[in-house]
This record gives sequence, structure tokens and C-alpha cells, in this order.
Amino acid sequence: MKRLTINEAEYLAQILREQIGLSLSEPASVKTVLRKLDILTMYCPLSEDAYGMSIKAPSGKGFVMINSNSARGRQHFTVAHELYHLYFDPDPKPHMCNNSMEGEERNANMFAEAFLMPRAGIYKLLTREGVRGDIDIAQILRLEQYFEVSRSSLLIRLRKMDLISEQRYTQLKDMKVKETARAYGYDLSLYEPGNKGVVIGDFGEKARLLFEQEKISEGHYMELINMIQHGDEEN
Repeated sequence: MKRLTINEAEYLAQILREQIGLSLSEPASVKTVLRKLDILTMYCPLSEDAYGMSIKAPSGKGFVMINSNSARGRQHFTVAHELYHLYFDPDPKPHMCNNSMEGEERNANMFAEAFLMPRAGIYKLLTREGVRGDIDIAQILRLEQYFEVSRSSLLIRLRKMDLISEQRYTQLKDMKVKETARAYGYDLSLYEPGNKGVVIGDFGEKARLLFEQEKISEGHYMELINMIQHGDEEN
């Protein structure tokens, strides 16, 4: 099992970005990405130590499940992580993704970092603002809000790119995320759970087809449709 280098992870991220029409610097809206790739996705509560899972059907169709109990920034990372399994994992197998840093899980994390936080995008934003010393908290907040990622994943990415020192990494990691975001006037939704019941893809269309073909009852059909509608209302 090959361990990806940072350059290899960035190359794979570049391939997928080009496939869906994203530049090498702009932020990726994960829900738009999922729609472009036609990946059926469901956001629902999972156990605390589970972030999500993906399944690739023999037809090539992808299915992703994301833990709606995770903070939204973490959810975005999980989506990108699962994209690696669907498109680049040499032997994708259905499994629940957690904190593991072994084998393909490590590779998937490296891909997610590169896909969500492209090197060119980070440099572009920092150059535009001007790097102040060892990157201050205001710039960290600007970056994590721009790319819609968690503080922890951003700091890991910046450290791997040698844009912050180990000492600065530790200092920033110890700062309370919501308190700093609130102090600088940012919306806190990125750092909170959400999206419960949200479905992306043709789930509703397939449910309607099954009902019309009399493969599911009207009650079951309405239950599926209500699940989607209630998820949209909550979010």
C-alpha cells in the first residue's frame, strides 16, 4: 500500500478539481462538488467516533454518508476524504471512517487537505493580505472561513506547507476556536453541527419511481419525502 507524498496528494486533488471545473485556487463548495459528480449523499447522525462512509457500486455510482453531529467544517473534510476513496483508492471497501491515520485513511486525509485547501489558494490569499510575522489569528480565521474548513485541518495543512512553525502551530491549536471567531465577528455555523436529514442527489426521484412502480407503499414514500423536507427545514 503506497503512502502518498504531499506532492502526489496535490496532483490527485488537481486532477479532480480540473474534472469538475474548479480552478487551482478557489474554495470548493462540497455540496456543489457532490452534485457535479452525481454522488448520492445523506447527512444523518452517526456515532461520536464515526465521521462518515462511502460505497462505490459496481456501476461506478458513489454513495456517501456524513455524520451530521460533526461540526460543518469537519463534515466538509469528511466529504473530501470520501472523494479519495471513491476516485483514487485502489481497493475501495465500505467502512466507517474515523480518526485512523493508517494506510489509505492517511492518504485520504492528505488528499482532502490538498483538495479543500489548495496551495495556490492559500498563497493567493496570504499574498493579498500580506503575511504578518508567523501568520496571526486574524489570517487563520480568514483562511478557515474562506475554505470552510476546521481550525485543526487548516493548521495541519499550514504546518505541512512550512507556513507556520511548530511553536506557532501549538500556540494557534491551543486557542479556543469559537471564542476567537466570535471576537472577530465571524458567524459560528462553520464550527457547529448541522445538515441533519439533508440529502443530495436523486434520492427523491428514485423514491417516486419506486412508488409509481408499486415497489414501496404510499406511506413509505411519504416517509422518505418527509425526511428530505424536514432536513431542509432544519438547515
